[in-house]
Amino acid sequence: RGADAPPAMRLPQELYLAALLLVVGRTAMWFMQPLASEDAYIAFRYAREAVAGHGLVYNAGERVMGFTSAPWTLWCALGMACHVDPVIWTRLTSLLADLVTLGLGWRILWRPGAPGAARAFTLFFAAWPMFAAASASGLEVSAFLCIEFLAAWLVAGGHRAAGPVLGLLAVMRPEGLAAALVIGIAARWRARIEALAIVAIVAAGLWAYYGSAVPQSVVAKAMLYGTPGPWAGRFWWEWLLPFPLGRFPVAAEGQHMMPLALVFVAAVVVGSRSLLAEPRSAAVLAAGAGVVVWLGYALLGVAYFWWYLVLPLGALGLLAARGFAQVVRGRAIPVAAGLTVLGMWTLAFNLYVGRELAEASSFGPPAELLRERSAPGQSVLLEPIGLIGYRTGLTVLDETGLVSPAVAERRTRGPGWYADVILRWHPDWLVVRTGVMESGKAFAGTGALFRSAADRDATLAAYELVTPGTAAGAAAFAVYRRRAPVAPTGER
Repeated sequence: RGADAPPAMRLPQELYLAALLLVVGRTAMWFMQPLASEDAYIAFRYAREAVAGHGLVYNAGERVMGFTSAPWTLWCALGMACHVDPVIWTRLTSLLADLVTLGLGWRILWRPGAPGAARAFTLFFAAWPMFAAASASGLEVSAFLCIEFLAAWLVAGGHRAAGPVLGLLAVMRPEGLAAALVIGIAARWRARIEALAIVAIVAAGLWAYYGSAVPQSVVAKAMLYGTPGPWAGRFWWEWLLPFPLGRFPVAAEGQHMMPLALVFVAAVVVGSRSLLAEPRSAAVLAAGAGVVVWLGYALLGVAYFWWYLVLPLGALGLLAARGFAQVVRGRAIPVAAGLTVLGMWTLAFNLYVGRELAEASSFGPPAELLRERSAPGQSVLLEPIGLIGYRTGLTVLDETGLVSPAVAERRTRGPGWYADVILRWHPDWLVVRTGVMESGKAFAGTGALFRSAADRDATLAAYELVTPGTAAGAAAFAVYRRRAPVAPTGER
């Protein structure tokens, strides 16, 4: 074939090797992590309630948009309607999305006679452990990255499907709107109108159903974690600098990037300069959209959740791959970088599998206890509402306010919020970390639980300790049961 033949046809062995690495890595993560991530089970519960005919709700009768991605939650509901376990359904979906992302990354970076950029990106994306962990998480981030790459490719090529995909990107996650706006700059007017129509329809539907088009998960996190700015939120960008800022990166994903930082940041800079000559190319659109999202996180100091990094790192990976061949000469550094990527798995298994095992050992026992001892219609106040909420089906009062807006609002008004929530709603069960109960300081977010030790003792007087938890340390969960029914004094 000629020089303009599709890259997958010219050099299939390289792309197939990368695909094999991708499948092996993702599958390994699956087998090492039998459970999805904690937050995934929030969407799973919404999906299950929808399939059961209760509507897209977490607690029956309470229309609160506690999920982050409406399309992903509906996709999970489709899998459940087909009687497929949501963990298997989401992992297979993420694997397919990652394979598409791999192919798109190859196509948009490949140049006749200069396949180095495509090779660098496909190896990095296929083998970097964080992307594999994301595919096992049950979250929407792998599909989000795929849709972003696909939208950039379709828009750059003027494809008729560009508008619907661009609209899907805009509603996939809250930050997807910013990514879609960047890519939409290069879109044709027809694609823009189609995308805007999708956004308008989805926003109107969410507003009609929930009373707001903004997820409560976003509102609650902003209220409890705040937006402290770029310096307080430097965990988003400190790992990219070759100059240490008085500390090593605090985020584990940033620490993993440290061995590559010097070459990576130089390649990002050079790659960015190189791509400026192609302002409407798919590579520029995909990279630009991801970088804008990353800058938004960094400038606001958004609370760090590791899966948020998938889209920005994918975008920065495109830039670094484009500049990599210009930054290095010879084979020594590429070989060393490749070994670093592969060798990072010796650390990543401990990190991601360790996180999963910690969640399972912490959240699993309380979930089983509540499932065995609770009665239908009872309620529970707790912070980790994912796995426990999914397995028990109890009515949940959420400490962070993702599905309980009134709790989040009360927490912003100072100490004693935990006592006030119990006094108002009298939950049948309490699930709380022993260290939190002892210190009175919230595990995450603002607001002390009690006004004083006396306030704590008075609040807990109506409860009996069922179990102090099976795990050791301050992170272990204690489970309390209300001694006698009390009529609620307020409405949720």
